[in-house]
Amino acid sequence: MNPTQKPTTTPGALADLTPADTLRCAARYLEIHGWIKGTYYSNQGGTFPPACAVGAIGMAAHGRLITIPATHGSGARDCTRAIDYLTHYLTDLGIIAYGDDWNTAPTDAIDWNDRDDQTAERVITTLRAAADNYDWTHATEDDLETYADACVWAEKHPTREGFLAWIGAR
Repeated sequence: MNPTQKPTTTPGALADLTPADTLRCAARYLEIHGWIKGTYYSNQGGTFPPACAVGAIGMAAHGRLITIPATHGSGARDCTRAIDYLTHYLTDLGIIAYGDDWNTAPTDAIDWNDRDDQTAERVITTLRAAADNYDWTHATEDDLETYADACVWAEKHPTREGFLAWIGAR
């Protein structure tokens, strides 16, 4: 690289986003800007329009409106990782039927968002639950050990909820 060229870097706060971080940001985006069905983004929302679950994940990953957030833009990797994790989470719960032609359940996160009986509250709650599940299932041994030590000092019993609160407070 020529010394006069400005290197393309990811800002420090965005450099190490996990799918859990992206999912939580998407949930917050929906709380602030609104939730919709049928398309990634509302065409009446300006710079930060109401979005579907996948659109909100895209806004969280990119920080701006991207027409197809999972395949375009600098945050495509983070967007795809979060959507993939959400899809696997919903599949594990039996909410979506991954690859089952005979099932009438939604087959991906977009179909799940667009269900007739879907609500903004349920989408936001599910995004946060998927984020918590990611943190719990991807916890490092050091994190679990440090949390357990903190519980011993505080004379409390370690719990999943306590761990998630502890990891969130760091």
